[in-house]
Amino acid sequence: MPTRARRRCTASGCGRWAQPGQGRCDLPAHQLPKHRPAPSPRPSPTELGYNHAWTLKSRAYRRDHPECEVPGCTARSACTDHIDGDRTNWEDENLQALCWSHHSSKTAKHDGGFGNRRTPR
Repeated sequence: MPTRARRRCTASGCGRWAQPGQGRCDLPAHQLPKHRPAPSPRPSPTELGYNHAWTLKSRAYRRDHPECEVPGCTARSACTDHIDGDRTNWEDENLQALCWSHHSSKTAKHDGGFGNRRTPR
């Protein structure tokens, strides 16, 4: 004796009955993949070029610039940002000390964060 009511296939536009305990019918096109591929891991900071020398450079720059360099912001600087987005350009003219909030918004808008395109500077 069945214990559950029959359900329709959850595939878009399909009116067939689903298998008991499943959400889809027998059609191969309606079957979900068994295993989804694992997402590729994000490169480590070292793989991105942020090594011990960069850590020392960043700390020294933030020591000289203790506050966020965005006009009107008085928050303490938390990171050193590359203005042009080129992480290999360590010249002082290309660096700015930012708080986390301004660094995150700049990265999202200009440096390709969250799938956005990089903007030219």
